[in-house]
Amino acid sequence: MPTTRDPETFSRLDAPFAVGEWEVHARSNEIRRGTRRIKLEPKVMQVLCFLAARPGTVVSREELEAEAWPGMVVTYDAVTSAIIKLRKALGDEARHPRYIETLSKSGYRLIAEVRGGVQDPPDLPAGRAARAPWPIALRSLAAFVVLSLIAVWLLPNGSDPTVSDGGGTVPTSGHIPGIAVLPFVNLGAVPEQDYFADGITEDLITDLSKLSGLWVVARNSAFAYRGGTESEPAIARELGVDYVLKGSLQRSADRIRINVRLVDGLRGSNLWAERYDRQIDDLFALQDEIAASILSAIEVEIAPSDRARLGRSHLASIEAYDAFLRGLDHYGRRSHQDTQMAIDHYRRAIAIDPEFARAYAGLALVYVRDAVDGWDLGAEDGLAKAEELIARARALDRMIPQVYFVQGQIDLYRRNYGAAIRSAEEAISIKPNYADAHALLAWILHFAGRADDGLVSMERAVRLNPRVPAIYRLVRGALHYENGDIDRALADFEAAVDMSPSFQLSRVWLAAAYAAADRPGDAEWETREILALDPGFSVSHVRRAFPIRDPIYRERFLDDLRRAGLPD
Repeated sequence: MPTTRDPETFSRLDAPFAVGEWEVHARSNEIRRGTRRIKLEPKVMQVLCFLAARPGTVVSREELEAEAWPGMVVTYDAVTSAIIKLRKALGDEARHPRYIETLSKSGYRLIAEVRGGVQDPPDLPAGRAARAPWPIALRSLAAFVVLSLIAVWLLPNGSDPTVSDGGGTVPTSGHIPGIAVLPFVNLGAVPEQDYFADGITEDLITDLSKLSGLWVVARNSAFAYRGGTESEPAIARELGVDYVLKGSLQRSADRIRINVRLVDGLRGSNLWAERYDRQIDDLFALQDEIAASILSAIEVEIAPSDRARLGRSHLASIEAYDAFLRGLDHYGRRSHQDTQMAIDHYRRAIAIDPEFARAYAGLALVYVRDAVDGWDLGAEDGLAKAEELIARARALDRMIPQVYFVQGQIDLYRRNYGAAIRSAEEAISIKPNYADAHALLAWILHFAGRADDGLVSMERAVRLNPRVPAIYRLVRGALHYENGDIDRALADFEAAVDMSPSFQLSRVWLAAAYAAADRPGDAEWETREILALDPGFSVSHVRRAFPIRDPIYRERFLDDLRRAGLPD
C-alpha cells in the first residue's frame, strides 16, 4: 500500500525513488526498470513527482496545473495529455490501473507503492533539445493548417499571464474604459448547473463587447480567475481594466436569482450592486437590464451604431436557450463524446426553436472543428455543413459575429484572401471587442503577405485578451517569423508549445524557426516529433496545405523545413 509522505520532500528532487516497479530519476527526467530506460518530458515528470508525494491521495486537475504549469492557464487537455503519456510510459491502463487511478470529476490518485527519498532540486534540462519526444498526431492535411485554429480559437485556451511588450495592455490613443466580467458563481444546489452560470456570464461579455466605447476583456482571460482569491484591484491591475464585475446566480424550476456587483478597479469600492429575483421567462429582459445598469454606472455613452448591435432580433424560448448553453458548455470541453453531445444539444435547440440563429452558428462551429479533429466527417463535408448552417444563421440574423468568423476561416482555407479579410472585419464591426476575430484577421493577413498589418491586429487581440492564449502566440510568432524576427518568433512558438502540449500546428513553425536560427539539433528534434506518428508528412504536403500567398515567403518556409530534416 502507498505510504503517506510530506509533499514538500518531493519538491526537491535529487536522489532516485521508486514507484511500483519503476525507479524514478527526476534529475535526468528518466524512469528505469532493469535495463529499460524511458525519457519523460519535464512537465510529465513534475506530474509524476507531485502524485508520488501524495500516494493514495486524490489530487485535482487544478492542483496538477498549478504545480506543473505555475502562473499559466493551460488548455483542458494539458493535464490529460500528461497523464496519458505517464500511463503509457509506466505500462498502465486507465480501465484497469496499477499506477494511476482516475476519479471522475475529482482528479487522479497514485495507487502504486512509493519507496525511497529525495533531497535537492534538480537542474532541469535547459532548452528544447533536452526535452523528450512529444507525440504529435497530425490531422488530415487538407484542413490541417487553417481549420485546426478553429478547434483551439473558441475554447478556453492555454494562456500565459505575461505579454511580451511588458504589460497586460497595448497603449491606445485616448482612454476607453475597460471592464472584466468574471465568471458568475453558481449558488444552486445542483453543481451541474454551472453551465448555465457560465453561459449567462459569456452572454453578458458578448453584449458588452458590442460597444465601441467600452473595451471588454475576453472570456479566456476573465475566466482564468474562476475560484481565485485575488482582490478586485489586483485583477484590474493584471488585466489593465478600470472595472471588475462579479456575480452569483441561483436557478430554480421557474425562478432565477442573480446578485451583481460592479467594483472600481482602482479603489476596490462598489460602484453599483443589485439583487434580482425574477421569473425564468424574464431572463432575456433581465440580461438587458443588467447590461444597461452597468453602462449607466460607468457612464458609457452608447453610439447609434452600438444601439443597433445591442438589439435582439429574436428571443428564444428558455428551453431552447438552455439547450444552447448546454451545447456551448460541451463544445468547450473538447472531446469526442462532448462534441457529439454539443451537436445533440444544438440540434435540440434548433428543433425547439427553428428561428434561433445562434444555435445554427454554434452548430456550424462544431462541424468545422469536427472536420479538423477527424472524428466523424471529412474536411470538405464538415465545411459544407458549416457553410449551410451559417447561411441559415445569416438569413435569420445578420448580427451574429461568429457567422463571419467561421466564414473567414473557410475563405482562407480556399485561398480567397480578400473575402477572408472582409469576413473577419465584418465580425469585428459587429463586435468591436471580439478578440479572437482580431487574432483571426492577423492570421489571414499573415497568409496574405501583410505581416506588419497583422502585428497591428495582434496588438488589439492581446489588449482584449491579455493572458495571451497559445493560439495567439502561434499567430504572433508566425508574423515575426515572416518578418525575419526569429528571436521573437521562437519565444512565441516555444511558449505556445509549453502552454498547449497537444497544439500540433505550432511545432511545424517551431521546427522551421529553429532551422532559421541555425539550431539544427532542436530543429531535427521537432521534425522527429512530427514523423514519429505521421511518417508521410512532408514538405510537399506543407506546400499544398498551407495557404501562403507570397511565393518568396513560402519557399523560405519550405527551405527551413527541409533544413530541419522534413523530407520532400
